[in-house]
Amino acid sequence: MLNHMNKNCLKFFKLILKKNSLLRALQIYECSNIKLHGISLEFGVENNRNKIFSNFVLGRSKFHYTNKINNKKSISFYSDLTRKLKITSGKYDNVLFFNVLEHLPEYKLAFSEIYRIIKKKGNFVGSIPFIYQIHGAPKDYFRFTKKFLELNLKKYRFKKVKVRSLGFGPFVASYSLLYSYLKYIPLLSQICLLLAYIFDNVIQIFVKTDLREIFPVGYFFIAKK
Repeated sequence: MLNHMNKNCLKFFKLILKKNSLLRALQIYECSNIKLHGISLEFGVENNRNKIFSNFVLGRSKFHYTNKINNKKSISFYSDLTRKLKITSGKYDNVLFFNVLEHLPEYKLAFSEIYRIIKKKGNFVGSIPFIYQIHGAPKDYFRFTKKFLELNLKKYRFKKVKVRSLGFGPFVASYSLLYSYLKYIPLLSQICLLLAYIFDNVIQIFVKTDLREIFPVGYFFIAKK
């Protein structure tokens, strides 16, 4: 069973050449395949708006941006997901939540609050790392499995929950862990990724289990209210 991204590997490698980490390239790829409309809110937006995930989403949606970091140049308003949000219930058609969940010491309130602020039939879209280095230390608290995401999204009343494993296999997962060092030598980094990608696909020919499910770099999820 070959990875569904093999058909579009050229697009994926172009994202890598633009100096994106492996995880970010996979997340951008997933974003580029979803279409959103209405009013959307993206959490976790930092100083550089060129790096926000809403830039890659299809459709016509008006975006608001928020973060706990109170930077008026980058965000629409301040928010703290460790407390109840000062946002009207059912205000947003979509919420984007990329690389945020692992930084919350109390994730249950976040699930509850996001469900509250999304309109009926609205979308909750996001991604989290799994086989990935500690980042944003010391406030990097968790690594959640696919099953955890599925169970908790359903627990907080989300419907049509889909969680997709990101990655290719053990070699690409190892590359992801080494990326923070390899990125300083771009050509070597690209060669290592290409070889890792080839090795994972060769192994996949001989095993029945989808290697992405065993060695995920991260997860992408989408659910409806």
